[in-house]
Amino acid sequence: MTRKLILLLVLVVGFTSLASAQSWRKLKKEADQAYEEGELADAADKYEQAWRKKRKKEELIHQAGELYYQLRDYRKAAEAYRTIKEKNNEFPLVGLKYARCLKQDGQYDRAINEFEAFMESFTGDGKDILQEIIQNEIAGCRLGMDAPAQADRDVEVLLPGDGINSDKEEFAPFPLSDNELYYSSTVGDRARIYASKREGTTWSKGEPPRNFPVIQSGHFCNGSMSPDGSRMYFTVCSNTKGPWNDIKTRCEIFVTKRVGVVWSQPERLPDYINMAGVTATHPFVIHQRGQEILFFSSNREGGRGGMDLWYASRDMGADNIDFTFPVNLGPVVNTLGDEITPFYNTEDQTLYFSSNGHTSIGGFDVFSAIGDEVSWSQPDNLGMPVNSSADDYFYILNPSRTGGFMTSNRVFAGQKATTTHEDIFEFAVGGRRVMVKGNVYDRQSGEPINDITVSLFQVFDDGRESELISRSFNDGKYSYEILPGRRFRVEVSAYGYKAGSYRFSSDDMNTFTYGQPIFLEVEGGAIAPSPDPTYPSEPVAPTQPDRPVQEPGVNIPAGKPYTARGRGPNDDYEYQTTAPRHNGTYYKIQLAAVGSFKSDRFSNVADLGRVDTELILARGLTRVLLADFFSLGDARSALQKVKNKGYSGAYIVEYIDGERYSKVK
Repeated sequence: MTRKLILLLVLVVGFTSLASAQSWRKLKKEADQAYEEGELADAADKYEQAWRKKRKKEELIHQAGELYYQLRDYRKAAEAYRTIKEKNNEFPLVGLKYARCLKQDGQYDRAINEFEAFMESFTGDGKDILQEIIQNEIAGCRLGMDAPAQADRDVEVLLPGDGINSDKEEFAPFPLSDNELYYSSTVGDRARIYASKREGTTWSKGEPPRNFPVIQSGHFCNGSMSPDGSRMYFTVCSNTKGPWNDIKTRCEIFVTKRVGVVWSQPERLPDYINMAGVTATHPFVIHQRGQEILFFSSNREGGRGGMDLWYASRDMGADNIDFTFPVNLGPVVNTLGDEITPFYNTEDQTLYFSSNGHTSIGGFDVFSAIGDEVSWSQPDNLGMPVNSSADDYFYILNPSRTGGFMTSNRVFAGQKATTTHEDIFEFAVGGRRVMVKGNVYDRQSGEPINDITVSLFQVFDDGRESELISRSFNDGKYSYEILPGRRFRVEVSAYGYKAGSYRFSSDDMNTFTYGQPIFLEVEGGAIAPSPDPTYPSEPVAPTQPDRPVQEPGVNIPAGKPYTARGRGPNDDYEYQTTAPRHNGTYYKIQLAAVGSFKSDRFSNVADLGRVDTELILARGLTRVLLADFFSLGDARSALQKVKNKGYSGAYIVEYIDGERYSKVK
């Protein structure tokens, strides 16, 4: 009997191991199939799931990271690369990709650290060139950290409605007038040219331009009209598996001519422009000195590297497509990286283009250079709000020069939540001025406090803060210009008083002034936080205690406080706690993050587990957690009970070997 029982147990264990192995293999097989079918997001998710079941197979999480990176989901790509960021021998340049993902997610300080760490550990070939690239990336991070405070307040960026944009790719805007726009979209999984008109403040649903010639196969996009409206240049691009990629999909430039009210059959430009095996794309044409000049982007031979900007010209007196041989715009404009989407404003002789080779605050940034042909001034970065930590390109002014359009995959003020697809944005010059202002008083007397210092911080989705500006005011009131569609924290300090602060979001399109009065408490008095009616958030403690506050009776095991740091991509805060540490993976439920911890507030969940606290040292906030759960199923079961008790914002956090990792989806 005993022998049979032992044999049965061995069989059960063996079967369980086999099932586990089959499980990750099955996920990998499904991921491979999804990849072959061009379903990259599904493939990335399944590769990541397979790795979580078989963590020794690091090629799985690398493949997930590569796909997230291709999809421009910078945060997920960074999370995937993080686990292998130091294994550059097995996965070439993975540490560099990890740092770039942090940069394009706007995590500039962390990106700088990772760029420096990668360069210090790199031992491969081409270190001199790589050093130059990384120094440029770090300079871009520092530029990005300074950009919000130096943003052009006369430019307002808007996101047109769903008449133009969708959850697919919208790009290549070309305004025929201030109220009529040609653009390209991959709605229907094929890039096509569409037209939309503004009716009041609303753009009509995009439709194919009237009488435009039929293109039987491939993507046709990137339209550009000649100044006299007689010709339209555009690209025809080969069909490829996977999502449309405007840089990697091979394209050639065509032209169609207006004949009365219809357009002629498209003609492919000559072989010396559309060279075999390379891309020619992003045409833009101007008329100047009796010549039609065609600017375009290409990775043809003779450039500096990647995509370069070129130009060719033809005599406007002849109705042909006989252009001169293309000329490279030269090393001032072109870099070892990619230069794309040219737009030339003949009124002020300024070339606008996008580049990831010049110092950028994101991936592709928009730059401007004054000049002609091969003589150009040093390009200037247009800064915020035109540029962002994401990719920004296809900058073009409207005919009245009062604004224009561009393309970006940025997250935007609650209207666009991800970076995984690009939309068309409109910008206006001389936009609205948005302010934050308020008065500062002594709480006890109600009298104004004249000499104050007011700091303005931008608050990001993951709780990080970046100080934008700090100034002294001597009349008891403060004011700053701010950008719309962002979240901020105002902090006020004065000699002899405890600091006070509040948060708000500048996301109301009909509000031009934000702010509230602040009442400061004399040092030694009780803290009374200012109300915060405009932005619901975790309370911010004006002072930072030395260790977590533990009131009598709280269910926390006694232990010596120790300091740890979060290991998640969006949570690297240093924290102090007395919680026990366990080997392997386990879970906690985060109930809240508070400025002042009171045990009786959380007594109604004490029957579900132990209550832990973690003091976030940099923020003065205390996390309150329910612990510990050694299976995800147990944690999810407890989470439902926690939410039933009123903690609607609670979530599960993964811990590995005693260190906090990331929020569990």
